[in-house]
Amino acid sequence: MLFMYQKKLNFFLFVAILVFFVSPPVAAYLDPGFGSMVWQLLAAVVFGVAFTLKIYWMKIKNYLSGEKN
Repeated sequence: MLFMYQKKLNFFLFVAILVFFVSPPVAAYLDPGFGSMVWQLLAAVVFGVAFTLKIYWMKIKNYLSGEKN
């Protein structure tokens, strides 16, 4: 099983290196709003994880302490 994952990882690395070295240079433009969008995405992830933990806090606390309901 481990060999199968190693084979897939080697193939992925080969393709990534091939794409990196073979692809032509590109001219890209990131507008000023891109940074704001990234911060909003990070904030949404943080608040989403916090909200999920808040909902399941008692279940997680009971599981970690070994208590039964």
